[in-house]
Amino acid sequence: MAGKNTRNEIWPYSTFGVVVLVGTVALMLFGVNSSVSADIGPLLAGLALSTYVFRFGLPWRWLNFLFLASFLIVGMLLGQPGLMWMGGYLAGAQFGVAWRLTAKKSKVKATWTVNGRGIDTLTEARKVARQELDILDGERHHRLVVEHGPARFEVAGSMPSSLVCHRNHDANNDFSWAVLKNPGQTEDRSVEVPIGRIEGFIPSRYVNDVGAVDKALKEFLKNPTAAPPGPEWDTAEIAFDLRLSA
Repeated sequence: MAGKNTRNEIWPYSTFGVVVLVGTVALMLFGVNSSVSADIGPLLAGLALSTYVFRFGLPWRWLNFLFLASFLIVGMLLGQPGLMWMGGYLAGAQFGVAWRLTAKKSKVKATWTVNGRGIDTLTEARKVARQELDILDGERHHRLVVEHGPARFEVAGSMPSSLVCHRNHDANNDFSWAVLKNPGQTEDRSVEVPIGRIEGFIPSRYVNDVGAVDKALKEFLKNPTAAPPGPEWDTAEIAFDLRLSA
């Protein structure tokens, strides 16, 4: 099941949504210039539309900004009913997020997760992880993430020899990350590692080829919750700092 943190996040959103909704309804019923017949429609419309959008999302990111701007503009144009419109929007946003978290919590988490895809068997996880590793190109496919409970394995960069590999037996602890070292690199020069829209400049002793990373992946799959074994893993503070994200 989803973790305790997810369950704890639901209540603040739900509580705040109820408070906003109750306050908006009270304003509609007891406000000086309130009119239930004129205010109830904007309130319900804002509540329903906002709940839906924050629960299921919009297909394009720019629509989120347009959606928010339209709510503010319509709210200012409507006067008193506009307050109901925006109150419904704010309450619905909280309910939509809480609904999304509830749905996430109710899903049974797979034994393994590879780039967000749930997988139940080790054999299938190994197969999919290797496939994802083979297509790393530093651009569209620039990252491999394998998860098993709190354990996490990450590879960023491009095939076949510009790869940065991290491992963690407890991803909730930022100080337990380890980065794979390249023993063949004696000089300490900076290597450009592409990842999505950015370029990371990584010390050469932490940039590996696919052979070393594939071996590290197999070791992780055998015992994911064990601390990174052997001297080839650097567990110093730099391990967390070298994690690449686009």
